[in-house]
Amino acid sequence: MSRISNNRKAAYYVGIAMIVIGIVLFLSVFVVAFGMMSDKNDFSMNRMPPFKNAVIGMILMIAGSAISNIGAKGAAGSGLILDPDQAREDLKPFNEAKGKMINDLIGNIDLVDKFVETKEEKEIIKIKCRSCSCLNDEDAKFCKNCGQTI
Repeated sequence: MSRISNNRKAAYYVGIAMIVIGIVLFLSVFVVAFGMMSDKNDFSMNRMPPFKNAVIGMILMIAGSAISNIGAKGAAGSGLILDPDQAREDLKPFNEAKGKMINDLIGNIDLVDKFVETKEEKEIIKIKCRSCSCLNDEDAKFCKNCGQTI
């Protein structure tokens, strides 16, 4: 069974960390601007929030998503290197996992089909009461509706 290398795992987690830091930097601009707007006396165009943090945050989010994608799928699997054989090898752990999930699903479907078949094969016989026309089980001695003998 193919495993994901430690370098790819590290790249994936570094990319996720970059995305989180980028989001924090991007949102910090809005928090600072909201704080400045609540201070109505000190709000002026000279004291604008540092929009460079938003730009740096966006760059970190974009770079982090690219790095985490490369870490998750490998260089060829993410499309960075155009080699179909290497892409197949990079994506092998995910394809194996998907195959196992599909096999589990197919196994569950087979169980459902077997259950439905046995339920359909069982024949149910009902006996009609002569006095009230109610349907009763075949082994019933008395009608479940009127109580007369069948």
